[in-house]
Amino acid sequence: MAEEPNPSNQKIIKIEGTGKDESKLTQVGSIEAENVNFTIEQVQFIVQLERINKPESPGVLKAGNPNKSLAYWQGRKTEIAQIKQWLTDENTFLIGIEGIGGTGKSMLATKIYQEIEGFPKRFWGDVSNGASFSDLARQVLTEFGFPVPEQEAKLVEALVRCLRTGQFLLIIDNLESLLQPDRQWGSLFYGDFFNAWVESGGNSKVLVTTRERPELKGFEWLPLKGLQVEEGVALLTELGIRGDLGEFVELVDGHPLLLRLVADLLKEEYSQDPDLSRLADLGLGNLRQLLTDPQVEGVHRRENVGIVLVLDASFNRLNELQKALLLNISVYRGAVDSAAAVAVLPGSSKTEIEGELRNLVKRSLLVEKLNGKRRFDFQPVVLEYVRYLAVNQTEAHQGAIDYYRSIAKQRPWTTKDDVKEYLEIFDHFYQLQEYNSAFNSIWTCNDFLTLRGYYTDQVELYGQLVSKWEEIGDRKNWNYRATLISLGNAYNSLGQYQRAIEFFQQSLEIFRDIGDRNGEGSSLNNLGNAYRSLGQYQRAIEFHQQSLEIKRDIGDIRGEANTWYNLGLSLENLNRESDALDAYRNARELCQAMGLDTKVQDCNDKIERLS
Repeated sequence: MAEEPNPSNQKIIKIEGTGKDESKLTQVGSIEAENVNFTIEQVQFIVQLERINKPESPGVLKAGNPNKSLAYWQGRKTEIAQIKQWLTDENTFLIGIEGIGGTGKSMLATKIYQEIEGFPKRFWGDVSNGASFSDLARQVLTEFGFPVPEQEAKLVEALVRCLRTGQFLLIIDNLESLLQPDRQWGSLFYGDFFNAWVESGGNSKVLVTTRERPELKGFEWLPLKGLQVEEGVALLTELGIRGDLGEFVELVDGHPLLLRLVADLLKEEYSQDPDLSRLADLGLGNLRQLLTDPQVEGVHRRENVGIVLVLDASFNRLNELQKALLLNISVYRGAVDSAAAVAVLPGSSKTEIEGELRNLVKRSLLVEKLNGKRRFDFQPVVLEYVRYLAVNQTEAHQGAIDYYRSIAKQRPWTTKDDVKEYLEIFDHFYQLQEYNSAFNSIWTCNDFLTLRGYYTDQVELYGQLVSKWEEIGDRKNWNYRATLISLGNAYNSLGQYQRAIEFFQQSLEIFRDIGDRNGEGSSLNNLGNAYRSLGQYQRAIEFHQQSLEIKRDIGDIRGEANTWYNLGLSLENLNRESDALDAYRNARELCQAMGLDTKVQDCNDKIERLS
């Protein structure tokens, strides 16, 4: 922190530094008080709270019941009345609850989900892990009893059609996790879905919670502020807090999370006398001054300043085991049980760890979920805070990897949930910058993801690896080349042929550069498939013929058979039936030699149809 005096001896709080993402920090404000200090770390986190933080790796959707307790619920009558009005308005299809972290967006949505009438079927989806639209759509369709299309690109149309046929309520929690810093979509198909739903409409309603509004039209937005003074007073009273409650609620703008954190901190530290006057004893003596001084200026909301100061006070009062526990379990995405916690904190017993997890719940640093199994999760703002404190998490990530390996399901797999541990292993290796190991974890289930049509997951996962390997420039790495081809195939399957061509072309250039003729032939064949999908059949034929020449030359019989078959498809598209027949016959002969019965039958079907 740098202080710059001016002629009036006013103290200027000016922070000059660089955030973890290399962004420059701006001035927070100015204040005359001598005892107000910010550390660089505090300001960096305040800046971070103002930003959208999209998960780097797509995660598994958290769906079903919200699993949020409405104990100590207070007020929000005006907000609930407004949402109910929109839910009964035949011209309103999209409803958004927007607010900064900790204002109770998810809790308000939970209240609506649990108590609203008129929707016989409802679905809750938490996308805070960056869940793909495909996961959301598949689960909603299944829950509402509608068929799931095989083609991933058809899911938007299928979900819109589903919502039009009934009176359903779909709630999407933590939508900001799907947005980039420019408020554009960081995940495929979500924008297409919202636009399509607004254009078509129906009796169903879609409600989202978010810290940031996406660049979309058609929403009715409810900007969620803090609790009213009387509501906040009622909350603190029910929590057993004494003191000048009304003044304090007004001071923090009724911010629900801030009120809970302060209340729980006072109750844990001063159970006999949880009075607001005790804040000074907790190192929060300047909280009131900081949040009320008129000279504190800047873009940062004062609620976020308060959150950081109170979280600091809460964290500093923890014992060493509790601190280590919070820091280490923050490497997980989603709720954890005591076994997962023990895995990242060896040396402690399961009983001891579970007891400390419950103690952290009492301080509102964790939330407890009872849904058949006791699990613990972070409130999003607290998770960001803890992750920001963490420095070197190598051992915790490795512990999480070992844990997921120990519980990973073996083949056969039928649903994406069966391979979720491999997706988590990918994320931990990616965070450790061990990209080859991350690739291996996904490559293990790549065929399953392809056969089940999880192409958007492949696009995001392989896309991350490609961007990193491009930075490194590791062109001779087989994993890099395989990732380029897999990424191209995924885009091709999604119907985004031009994007597929870009990655196939990149792989072709690398294979030629390093002299890998087998890879060169495969890339040429893939380019032919992509151009055939674009309707450019003559160009497709040219690429297949180049591939065929290489596959013959190097003796790759399987590759030659595959190329003959694809060449036949392109020739058939140009109505060159005689040439297509020859290509299918050549493919059949090679497949028979290799004993590929299914492919032989496929060729026979083509030949019979053209004969």
